[in-house]
Amino acid sequence: MTRCKFLHRMMFLAIVVTLLVSCSPGQAQPAAAPAATAPPTATATAAPTQTSVPTAVPPTGTPPVVVQLKQGGVLITPDSAARVERLGTIEGYKGKVMSVAFSGDGTYIASSDRDKIKVWDVASGQEAFTLSAQLDMNGLAFSPDSRLLASAQTIWDVKSRQAIHTLDARDYFHAAFSPDGAWLAVSGAQPIKLWNVASRQVVRTFEAQADNVSFSIAFSPDGTILADSGHGGRIRLWNVVSGQVARTLTHGNGTLKDVHDIAFSPDGKLLVSAGIDYTVRLWDVASGQALHTMWHSDGLYGVTFSPDGNLVASASCDRTVKLWDVASGRMVRTLSHGDEVTSVAFSPDGTLLASGAYDSKVYLWGISR
Repeated sequence: MTRCKFLHRMMFLAIVVTLLVSCSPGQAQPAAAPAATAPPTATATAAPTQTSVPTAVPPTGTPPVVVQLKQGGVLITPDSAARVERLGTIEGYKGKVMSVAFSGDGTYIASSDRDKIKVWDVASGQEAFTLSAQLDMNGLAFSPDSRLLASAQTIWDVKSRQAIHTLDARDYFHAAFSPDGAWLAVSGAQPIKLWNVASRQVVRTFEAQADNVSFSIAFSPDGTILADSGHGGRIRLWNVVSGQVARTLTHGNGTLKDVHDIAFSPDGKLLVSAGIDYTVRLWDVASGQALHTMWHSDGLYGVTFSPDGNLVASASCDRTVKLWDVASGRMVRTLSHGDEVTSVAFSPDGTLLASGAYDSKVYLWGISR
């Protein structure tokens, strides 16, 4: 058994234990899902700062300058992908890196291990600040305006570096902001919850008749669909307004069919999924048809589209990130790492790629001028 398969089974067991504990006698049961009405629009009032939640921890000592990134880099495309090289690494973690995310304005990279989030300045390569957090699984998200950073348990204000709200979501591991920033969806071992960011209230619970465990969630670019992935190759496309499943896709090969990550293309027409079955699959959202199947040599943890939608990057237990031409499904570049790769993200301008790995490093990739 490869370590990737072993860790996948450990993650599954952790979710099962969480479910057993949360459903044991004497514990409060999850609240019933609200009626399927359209979620209210978030108001524009600022959220007051709470003092009982974690705050930023200043960096200790001198933060390491890992790479000086030039402004206005070369766009990573299928044609230029062969020139992508490692620009540097971000280090300073004690455990494996579980998640990486760029802010929408491209100023910051956030990355997490099991108990902290480090936020790095992209231009200087220096650590800006560290957030104390309990991250049971991977999952970080910046709001579209870059003002907020969220895990499945906490929302932070990036400017003040203060936690402004702790979500009642102890069994949740993944977070995604809606494209307008009004809602935050969280998923994990319980049904997906949709939070109003301004009011900090749950406005909808997406609850299926069976199997509410989700490994990943993603909003479509127009905000009308919320996709989640889970066991048995299951990918559900939820109508955000009605709260109902509009379509179910099945990603799978043999018995290893769990889907660890999903992402929409920038135009919302395509969906990409990353499975434990060694495959990356590209889907047409409107028809539900699989367009391409791309292969790694081991299971996958993460997947994302480039900002222009022409590339897919996939992160695998085989210690590589692979870049794929969306139009043809052809692999155009393999990027080697020191250990299994858990997550991958493009910068908003498409000139930089970040990947997190089990060797406690964030790798930065791009094209040198």
